[in-house]
Amino acid sequence: MNKERYIINECEIELLERFEGTTAQKKDPYRYDSFDKTTLAAFCHMKDRSNDIFFKRYQAAREVIDLIAKQVGIDPENTGFWLYAPDLDGTTAIVRRMQDWFSRSGEKAQLKRRLQELEQENLLLRSLIQK
Repeated sequence: MNKERYIINECEIELLERFEGTTAQKKDPYRYDSFDKTTLAAFCHMKDRSNDIFFKRYQAAREVIDLIAKQVGIDPENTGFWLYAPDLDGTTAIVRRMQDWFSRSGEKAQLKRRLQELEQENLLLRSLIQK
């Protein structure tokens, strides 16, 4: 189990490293040294509020992803998929399932149209036979 957990963490680290350049910035490690205690306390309060907002957004986004996963047949509670970031190859299990689901929906619509056409032809042929 620990080896399995280690592998998952390694994959997670590799995945998240792709996103570092998009949001992380180079920061001066001494940037706060000149601020007084009151200013630093205000910064900490702002950070706490921002973190709370971001955490709520994260929870809401995760709920939406879980709902989508359930809709396409993936159980977010019991799955081997990591649902909250793209795979190493840039795809996701949810998108693959959605594409499959949509393609099947398109096939169903085509079958329904064809069935309608056949029913209309059947009605026409019956009316011609009766005349």
